[in-house]
Amino acid sequence: MGLATSDLNKLDNEILDCLQEGRATPTLIKRLLEQAGTREEVSRQYVNQRLKRLSEHEHVNNILETGVYELVDDPRNENNG
Repeated sequence: MGLATSDLNKLDNEILDCLQEGRATPTLIKRLLEQAGTREEVSRQYVNQRLKRLSEHEHVNNILETGVYELVDDPRNENNG
């Protein structure tokens, strides 16, 4: 079962925005967010934790378990609850 928009936090939305541009690792997402000035600081571990949650709900895919993620289904575009 997918997540509803209301289930997403700010970082989830930022991660989904990054993945709309293509595949990324947690480290790359962290650096992109910091570079864009979206966040002063976010840990790679926290980005990874949020990616795992999005993956559990089948919104992102960890390609061949390599830590490279791609967007599968953006929950913000769905009528989920």
